Amino acid sequence: MIAQTLYANCQKHAITPLYACESGSRAWGFASSDSDFDVRMIYKHTPDWYMSIYENKDTLEFITHDLFDVPFDVGGWDIKKALIHIHKSNVVIFEWLYSPIIYHCDDEFIYAIHPVLIEFFNPQAIYHHYQGLAKKINAGMDLTKPIHLKKWCYLIRALLASLWLKEYQTMPPVLITKMFHLLGHDEQNELQHIVDVKQHQHESHLYQLPKPMIKLTHQLWQHTQHLKFDKKPKSDVELLNHIFQKLAFDK
Repeated sequence: MIAQTLYANCQKHAITPLYACESGSRAWGFASSDSDFDVRMIYKHTPDWYMSIYENKDTLEFITHDLFDVPFDVGGWDIKKALIHIHKSNVVIFEWLYSPIIYHCDDEFIYAIHPVLIEFFNPQAIYHHYQGLAKKINAGMDLTKPIHLKKWCYLIRALLASLWLKEYQTMPPVLITKMFHLLGHDEQNELQHIVDVKQHQHESHLYQLPKPMIKLTHQLWQHTQHLKFDKKPKSDVELLNHIFQKLAFDK
């Protein structure tokens, strides 16, 4: 049903889907019973579309309430925009391409893209994203009072991703449970319990964090502040130019 909806909208807009995945809480592993579907897509236009002297709209958005009991939200980027953001080591595009839930995948596209992700991965840029996200989420949140678990799970995921970067200097997993081994056994069990609670409650549910999880939040902040990574020389943009020309113009 999801794939058919994507194909129908691609046909409507005269674009070819290259890749489509789930992002947000469903991909991160802590969706609630009423969480939206957040589908993200990379697509290409016909060759003529790229010949204009002016830049055309390189994003696609649509939302429908007809498929499920929750909104089905789709956002997409043209292949050129996606490659530009790979060159910038933008977390968004990296998370899309490592999503555990894939709805469509063009073989030629994925075989070309995955090897170059490592080439353009910049741990400092990725770290700054997750730390900035954590600081934004944490602002004004009082952990001693009942909170919305969605907000706290976003915070913990961002802090765990920062810790992952500190330990491995590789792209953190999209699925939060894949980072649980960075914690102690008791912390893993408590965190899994909270994730289970969130998955069985509505987004509006308020939850009082136990003291060990409040302590864990503070410890993760302390362990992931002001990290510096070795400066990595940026790979040749011609790698991405070649992929663009091959996919868009079949060269």
